[in-house]
Amino acid sequence: MTPPDDKKKNEFDLPPLNQAELNEIIRKHQMFLTAKAGGARALVRDRDLTGLSFMGQNLSQSDFTGCIMAGCDLTSANFESATLFGCDFTNAKMIHTRLIRADMRGAEIGEADLSKADLTGADLREGKTILKRKVRSAEDQFNLSSTAGIVQFVGSDLSGAVLNGANGTSANFTDAKMIDTQLLGTNLKDAVLIGADLSHADLDGADIRNADFSYALMNGASLENTENFGSVFTLTLTDDTKGTDINEFEMTLDELILRHMTWVGSGGRQGKRLDLMEVDMRKGPTISSMRLTAIRAVKTTFAEMDMRGIEMQSAVLEQSDFRKCLLGNADMRGANMKGALFSRADLSNANFNPLQFKKPDGNEYRIPSNFENAMMRYAIFKGARMIQANFRGADVGHADFSDCDLRQADFTGARTKDAKFDGAVLDGTIFDK
Repeated sequence: MTPPDDKKKNEFDLPPLNQAELNEIIRKHQMFLTAKAGGARALVRDRDLTGLSFMGQNLSQSDFTGCIMAGCDLTSANFESATLFGCDFTNAKMIHTRLIRADMRGAEIGEADLSKADLTGADLREGKTILKRKVRSAEDQFNLSSTAGIVQFVGSDLSGAVLNGANGTSANFTDAKMIDTQLLGTNLKDAVLIGADLSHADLDGADIRNADFSYALMNGASLENTENFGSVFTLTLTDDTKGTDINEFEMTLDELILRHMTWVGSGGRQGKRLDLMEVDMRKGPTISSMRLTAIRAVKTTFAEMDMRGIEMQSAVLEQSDFRKCLLGNADMRGANMKGALFSRADLSNANFNPLQFKKPDGNEYRIPSNFENAMMRYAIFKGARMIQANFRGADVGHADFSDCDLRQADFTGARTKDAKFDGAVLDGTIFDK
């Protein structure tokens, strides 16, 4: 007798379709498109097509309503004017896929690769009329509900994609990679683009009323003639100078650093500590490999800068912006980065170990690096040394800690969803249950 729980799950399973069956459907659809005898339009509804290949196939005008197409390869496939209502494209490969005027209402496209895809005129609105919809539960099962829901592009790669004139009302592009994406005249009213990378995207003439661009990266993005009433741009990074431009200082950066190093070397008796509070460093000279030990840089903007090999031991860097920075091999031992932004930064092989000091009595003490409440989504820490580092309350979703030394690090209250810890040393590391 089937246990009640298993029986319930089976009721929600969609019948699978294998590659051979799909190939036959595609063959008949090609005949349909060319008006050959025996052809039939591809009409596949509420089936499980997980992992199948559509690569290079012409499925324009087809209907795959409600299908699971997670992990499918749709590279260079043509779905122009197709009905893809409520489909699940999670982790699908959709590079150069042609989705012009496709009905994608209520689709789930999280973590998919849509780079260079063409979604011109596609319908990306919330789906409300479908009778059943697959939704992943906590147990990773597919269940049925009464609505297709909001289109989800969470974490997807839309770099170079074309969405001109698409209807994306209320669509969710949280953390999506949208570099050079074309969004001319796109309807993004009420859309969520929190943390999205819209660098050099073209939103001319788009309707972005009530859209949320909080934490988004928008350097080089074009927003001419947009309707933006009610739009939210909290901590959005643009080309506009934030605070004081480093070039407005009377002294050059080299002169300021020389004075600072005199201050460090003399124990504060000579020179002057470098204070870059609320300074925008982006238009200044390169600072890679510079010695900036113990500087004070609170709410400072370093975003997208090359800072590889920099020395910032014991620096005060609270609430500073390091988004998309290159910080490989940086020495930031004992630095205070509380509330800082590190989303999409590359900190591979950086040193965040505690800074060790000796007291006059000869006893040693350590100052761990502090990332408390920092935003570090999609950051890369591969091979970094982070012994005793404080990540309490930090958001490290999708961050890569592969091969890191995280002994005795504290992740209490941290958001670690989908973070990678492959090969990391986790002896004594503290995580919430």
